[in-house]
Amino acid sequence: MIKEILKEVKNHLKEISDNQTRGAGLTRPILLAVLVGISIFFTVFFILSPKAFSQKETGNARGIAPQDTGGPGPAALAEPAPALSRRYDFRLSDADTFYRILSYFNLSGVQTQEIIQKTKAVYDLRALKKGEVLRVYAEGNRIDAIEYRISDFEMLNITRDASAPEGFKAARVELPHEMRTMTVSGTIQNSLYEDGIKAGADAQGIMNFSDIFAWDVDFAADIRKGDTFKIYYETHYVDGKYLKTGKILGAEIVSGGRRVAAVYFEGGDGKAGYYDEDGKSLRRMLLKSPLRFSRISSRFTTSRFHPILKMYRPHHGIDYAAPTGTPVEASGSGRVVSAGWKSGYGNFIELKHPNGYVTGYGHLSRIGKGVSPGRAVEQGEVIGYVGSTGISTGPHLHYEIKVNGSLINPQRIKAQPNKSVAKNDMRRFASARDEIMKKLAADTIAVASRGNVSARN
Repeated sequence: MIKEILKEVKNHLKEISDNQTRGAGLTRPILLAVLVGISIFFTVFFILSPKAFSQKETGNARGIAPQDTGGPGPAALAEPAPALSRRYDFRLSDADTFYRILSYFNLSGVQTQEIIQKTKAVYDLRALKKGEVLRVYAEGNRIDAIEYRISDFEMLNITRDASAPEGFKAARVELPHEMRTMTVSGTIQNSLYEDGIKAGADAQGIMNFSDIFAWDVDFAADIRKGDTFKIYYETHYVDGKYLKTGKILGAEIVSGGRRVAAVYFEGGDGKAGYYDEDGKSLRRMLLKSPLRFSRISSRFTTSRFHPILKMYRPHHGIDYAAPTGTPVEASGSGRVVSAGWKSGYGNFIELKHPNGYVTGYGHLSRIGKGVSPGRAVEQGEVIGYVGSTGISTGPHLHYEIKVNGSLINPQRIKAQPNKSVAKNDMRRFASARDEIMKKLAADTIAVASRGNVSARN
């Protein structure tokens, strides 16, 4: 804006110069008008510009605009800020500290330290997180209250102590929240992810769903158009607004005419998991696939024409086509045998599992940090990333399994369940299973704008 004004002034000065050649009588009034206009502009600019505001306003400009308020409402402050308090929201950056924020209100280091000490038993204010909002209620340089979201369901409130007007007190306040249940169902036309979103599930819910069936379903090989799915899960709301997806209580997938159901159950020992309708755990020693949502580009065979070597040779593994950098998960818990370059396999990882099982992962773009021979890894842990190293025509994962030294078809693995529901828990399990299956089988699922979705309080 300043540049535009200066440009306008320059044009006026040029006009004045031109006018001098046409008549000196016009020069003085025009010059006077221009100077008066400039004076008025800069006067208004310095009064209204954020640069002319106090330091706390400048700091606040990095976050959400301040606003007049009589308090944040019943869900926030235990003792509402005075009606004349103004609210300042600071979106925290890497450089922000509690000291820095309060310095905008001309609070001394000693005063800030007192607040930190008073709050320490409730929350350590030195642990503020980047991206979160620190909210300050103040009038001028007098701070009346401070709020900070500690967790999804808790707020830190710092307010003036009535017994010591110059002091503060801190408390954790539980935000009003509720848990609702929701059921979504759909038919796969393109992919589980795409059709799950259309049905009303969110991304996290779909990922959790794929985790539950990861031992029974290879989502790259087994899913077909026309397969169906149902998910019965928790959703969390705070102040009436959706916050996040909770745990899945029950689920079902029908793939190729084969139905697999899952029931969430917590045993008497406090351990929870997912079980089939007979009470057998869905967890097994090896996952059906070390990649999520990919496609098989080459299957296990005794004779495959190699696109680079131009010859027929056995392909004792499965190739999963996926973008470079896609995370590769350990299909089972075990120990790293080797992690490094292996001839035509490029970057290669080999893991040893119980009962004589060994899994291999080839053509990786890179090996995961800390993955080295001798290290223990957990099932589902990211150990590397899809690439095209070694003899490869494009980004993909070569995955192979050995049992007692012999290579076998990974798609034919059907390991036994890890455990079953304890006998003394079977009655409770049967009751929970029947209730969940009833929810999944209900014909009362309403059709919502985003797909088949039913919400239940």
